[in-house]
Amino acid sequence: MKKITHISIITAFLFTISACNQSPTSLENATKLYTKSIENNDAALAKVALNQILLYDSTNHAYQDSLSRIYISAGNFEAGLKYAELVYSSGNASNKLKENMALAYQQVGETEKAEKFVSNLFEDTRDHKYLYQTLVIQYENGNQILFDSISNQILDLSTNDSLVAKTLVQMPGPVSGVSQQVPIKAATLFLIGNNALERKQDVNTAVKYLRQSIEEYDQFEMPRYVLMELEKMMMSQRR
Repeated sequence: MKKITHISIITAFLFTISACNQSPTSLENATKLYTKSIENNDAALAKVALNQILLYDSTNHAYQDSLSRIYISAGNFEAGLKYAELVYSSGNASNKLKENMALAYQQVGETEKAEKFVSNLFEDTRDHKYLYQTLVIQYENGNQILFDSISNQILDLSTNDSLVAKTLVQMPGPVSGVSQQVPIKAATLFLIGNNALERKQDVNTAVKYLRQSIEEYDQFEMPRYVLMELEKMMMSQRR
């Protein structure tokens, strides 16, 4: 009986040594795989590699941050937030991570959390793209009073402050499929027009602001797309 126990202890000891010897090799291979995914700009491979890395190094905040970004950019906001929260709780969150968290919380309907992150980012950086993001949140919340107040504030600032006027915000490109960096005033005019169309059913006001947004930035795809769709709808109603 003692002999069996002794053999079992030796076996367990050897297994532990073997596992310890294998882990660094597995971690190293996963890290190499991640490096290769970055070289090839392969997000799917990067996601696999990062998940493997975090199995061996579960507290590495840099890799948690990277995996969070991949999930959020792919539209898996819940998974992205899970890893982002780990980094944020550790006190190592960059402004970019906080920005991603605000976007993700906005997408999953937790707008109060999104607004808090955006508000803190604006206070910390004074970057007016975060003020625009606050405007987007109020638009999605249907808070017309705050929407009107913030939109007027942005238009006033972008008219009278050249630094604010140079602020760019990211907008989807519905025609090209590529996101655009759009001047904040043009983006705000578009959102006012879209709000008039969707929330108030005020076509004349919508067209007015959509055209103004194009005047501010001629290459702006979103207002052109909305105007085109609006024209199609009106033509179909006349038939």
